[in-house]
Amino acid sequence: MATFKLKQKFLSLTEKFEIKNEQDDIVYVVDGKFFSIGKRFTLFDNKENSLAEIKQKLFSFRPQFHVLLNDGSHAQIIKTFLPLFSSRFLVTFTQPGAGVRELEVTGNFLSHEYNFSENGQVIAQVSKQLFSFTDTYGLEVHDESLNELLVSLLVVIDAIHHGNDKN
Repeated sequence: MATFKLKQKFLSLTEKFEIKNEQDDIVYVVDGKFFSIGKRFTLFDNKENSLAEIKQKLFSFRPQFHVLLNDGSHAQIIKTFLPLFSSRFLVTFTQPGAGVRELEVTGNFLSHEYNFSENGQVIAQVSKQLFSFTDTYGLEVHDESLNELLVSLLVVIDAIHHGNDKN
């Protein structure tokens, strides 16, 4: 099991933040594009190698993003509007040679706690730290083969719920 901490910088023109492990070592860096139509992010490892591209789909009835991982895997995440007093996302994840997987992300009304599940089995959990100047999340991953995907999905959820409205 892997545990990560995502903390955004307080005053930044771009949406750039670091993701650290339990030992407080930087594992990933997320860099948001300042001048783009729609939200765009790139996930890097700690050696500045690009791992994933995250792009918002424009002109969509529901908030929707696409994630393209460097191994050729890709995912589509769509926010649903039902049930009304919770937060729910549907994820279609395609891996080369492995087929399509369906994930579901559910959270509470205030968008502070999430469970990532596949076929009813929890594969990751997210908890947002309260009373912080910046958004700070803890991510506990049970299926470590999905680390980059789940970190990318957390970035999307944060962008949908707490991102600024410049785009």
